[in-house]
Amino acid sequence: MNILIIEDEQNSALRLKRLLEGLDGNYQVVSIVGSNAAAKAFFASQHTAIDLILSDIQLGDGLSFDALSSAPAGIPVIFTTAYDQYAVQAFKFNSIDYLLKPIDETELKAALQKVMTAQSERAINSTDTITQLLDVLGKGSIHYRERFLIPHRADEFLIIRASEVSHIVIRDGVVRLCTLSGETHTLSMTLDEIESQLDPQRFMRVNRQYIVGASAVEKLSTWFQSKLRIHIKGYPDDEITVSKEKVPAVKRWLDS
Repeated sequence: MNILIIEDEQNSALRLKRLLEGLDGNYQVVSIVGSNAAAKAFFASQHTAIDLILSDIQLGDGLSFDALSSAPAGIPVIFTTAYDQYAVQAFKFNSIDYLLKPIDETELKAALQKVMTAQSERAINSTDTITQLLDVLGKGSIHYRERFLIPHRADEFLIIRASEVSHIVIRDGVVRLCTLSGETHTLSMTLDEIESQLDPQRFMRVNRQYIVGASAVEKLSTWFQSKLRIHIKGYPDDEITVSKEKVPAVKRWLDS
């Protein structure tokens, strides 16, 4: 299988290449390109058939949708993202696979198997869907959750507005919504479901345990091994650590 990697962070690209080649000797990374311009040039000049594209979203010269919209039709795409400003909900709308950085080897293996299974069934969503995705984003037809209806006592429900949410965390298998005023409520949803429904300009899945609201972030501090720690207003005991690979995306999100 010939694979193209579109990734502007060299360490992430090389790690992904090692993971791919370690999983199966038949996975051959044909090229690594780090920008829309380089990807477009590759598509225009490359004669080697590409079987799969693994692509980051936020590149130095814009979103990778720009380059992917000019890719040869029929190539399946797996997004490898640190959850940028555009909604994962958009990817799910088009059933495009994505992996959250840092890439987990088991999840990568499962995604690749899904691609191969879908190819054999001729049911793969591929670069053909990029135009649909751009249409969805351009028409502004993505609607984000504005409130949560929380069961309260035997005969009551509380309404918690998204603007009141500090962060959402999973501990011991239980998902809890924490408000800016210090209240905590249990949710009967997964973090993946919640992540897909929230506005990515206001909320970010910073690691596998936490979704954080931008308005709740008090400060950032450096952590060992080039990691980052997020400090949440009113929750000094919450230790929210961001991996080295995801640090640039978190900084871009908070600086936007």
